[in-house]
Parts: sequence; structure tokens; C-alpha cells
Amino acid sequence: MNKKYPALYLSLFLLSSCNQINKDNPKSPMNDSLQKTGDSVIIQKENTSISNQKDNAEEWLKNIFKTKESDLYFPDYNVEEKLCTKRFQEFIAESGELYGPSNLTDAEYPAAEKKYIAKWSGIYPIEEREMWLFGRGNGDIGELKQLKINKIKEGIYNVFIDYGNGIKTQNEVTLVSENGDYKIDYCKTKFLE
Repeated sequence: MNKKYPALYLSLFLLSSCNQINKDNPKSPMNDSLQKTGDSVIIQKENTSISNQKDNAEEWLKNIFKTKESDLYFPDYNVEEKLCTKRFQEFIAESGELYGPSNLTDAEYPAAEKKYIAKWSGIYPIEEREMWLFGRGNGDIGELKQLKINKIKEGIYNVFIDYGNGIKTQNEVTLVSENGDYKIDYCKTKFLE
């Protein structure tokens, strides 16, 4: 029986020494691998969290065009209030008043345009045209021929829309988080031929 105890002690000693950190040499390969493993787990968790946020923003954008029957349906008329920040809604409305059908007289127009440019030029690019979300008109649109959404970078997406009848737009959409949801804070629209 006495011969069993030294073998048992030797086994326990070897097992416990394998789990020890080398205090004399903190740069030993054993310590580095433990540290690297710990860091990679932390980094992986952080990256997973970030990618989930990115996916949520893109999903929100795709859901704008979804109904029970279709994934390619243009939202109902006057969707700006639901989809856009208050600031961007105001910008769209003021551009419509200035560059769309307006009650401004020829005498009032220069002062109104100057005020508009002073107010918005530091926030949004000024385009001398009426702006509507995704380049839509003011009529019923319904089913789209084609829709492509691609991420450009964090918070900015490229939205290609083929409305049919030769009308296509390329939209650069800026999304922001507002009260736990996403909102459109800018949409730069280019009509394609």
C-alpha cells in the first residue's frame, strides 16, 4: 500500500503544476496563450454585438418595403412622419414649399430661399429641387419592380429602387437610432436613366 501513495502524490503534483502560471516569467508561452484566449473571447463577443446592431438597422430598412403579401411594396403615401427624424421631415417640407408648388410670390421667393439656405446648409446638402423620400412622386406607387439594399458603412445604406415604367432611383440613406428605434435622418436621391 505504501507504494501507491507516492504514485498518487506524484500524479497530483503534476496535475496541479500544469495549471499554475509561471510567476517568474509572465511572458512565457503558457501565459500568452491564456491571455490571447481570454482576449479573443472578449473581442468575439464585442464583434457579435456590433454585427447584430448592423443587421438590425438593415432589417428595419428592408421592413419599410414589406407587407403580408410582398417584400417589394412601396410604403403608403406620407410615410415621412413614421420613418424620418423630425428634423429631416421639416427639411423635406421646407424644400417642398420652396422648390415645389408654392404660394410664394416672386418678391418673397429670394428672402425665403436665403432663410432656407441659412437654416439648413450646415446640416444637409442643399439641392434646388423638391425632395421626397426615395424620390417618390405624390401618386400611388404600390409594387416595385426591384429593390436592392446594401450597407455602405455604419448607419449609411444604398437603396436602389426600380419603380417600373423606366423610373429608377439610387438613394443613399442615413439611419440614426432614436428612442430605441431607427429613423431616416437623410436620403440623397439620384434618378437613373
